[in-house]
Amino acid sequence: MSERAGSLPAALWELTKPRLSFLSVLTALAGYFCSNPQGLTDARVLVSLAVGTALAAGGCGALNMWWESEADARMERTKHRPIPAKVVHPGIVLLFGGILCIAGVTLVWNGANALAGFLTLATIVSYLLFYTPLKSVTSWCTLVGSLPGAIPPIIGTAAKLGQGQANGNIDAMGWLLFALLFCWQIPHFMALAVMCRDDYARGGFKVATVDDPSGRSASLWAMAFIIPMIFVAGKIAMTFFEPGYTGQLGGFKSPYLWVSLLAGAWFFKLSLDFALPHRRAEVAKPFFLASILYLPVVLLTLTLNRLF
Repeated sequence: MSERAGSLPAALWELTKPRLSFLSVLTALAGYFCSNPQGLTDARVLVSLAVGTALAAGGCGALNMWWESEADARMERTKHRPIPAKVVHPGIVLLFGGILCIAGVTLVWNGANALAGFLTLATIVSYLLFYTPLKSVTSWCTLVGSLPGAIPPIIGTAAKLGQGQANGNIDAMGWLLFALLFCWQIPHFMALAVMCRDDYARGGFKVATVDDPSGRSASLWAMAFIIPMIFVAGKIAMTFFEPGYTGQLGGFKSPYLWVSLLAGAWFFKLSLDFALPHRRAEVAKPFFLASILYLPVVLLTLTLNRLF
């Protein structure tokens, strides 16, 4: 076993891509709490949603590492993952990932409702059968991969609006969160593509910076989606001005309004710097880190604002 993994349990934990799995759970919970915030919280549905989403996301991570193990072995960033490091046999990873995915879908389907369960299954299928194989075929894979990454909020919405029913529903807030997540992923991954261009090329992945080493197309992609992302964030802020909003922190008192405005302005400023050829390599890492910080801050503020 590799010194990095340390043990089989540590290797299995790494296979689940815990940071990405945590983000999936966070966005699913944001969808749950932001849709019909005055509605009752069903503990059974909430736990099923959180645990089921974590299991499904972890299973996706493991199966993705199983699928890409040969490419991972060629890349500096991923060569110490459990399969390339020969910590875990690929067959065990395949079984482990499959069990997690089945358990996650089953838990959400039975613990929440059929729509939430179907959306969980759709996330797994689109991530593994569309996004993952396309990464070695076309740079459009990033756009395709943004779809499964944007589904968790509407899983949460479907779970909340279907409490006590056999099926769920998706409201306007759910679709706004879906759009926010979809747009956010493009600048996030374009910054990473600039940072890791050589590594992606060694792995055989057709990301934007492999097709265009200058990074110009990556910066254009980032700008093309960060603008609508800010617009969607603004549309969400407008829900606090609606006549039917009954919370105490509506209108200009909304913390989300100001946090999303400041965070969006900061993110947009970095995207402008990212577009400059002489600053692109220097700005890529701060731009990437800003994207990681932007999403949880904005979603947490939104969730708390909707609840109170």
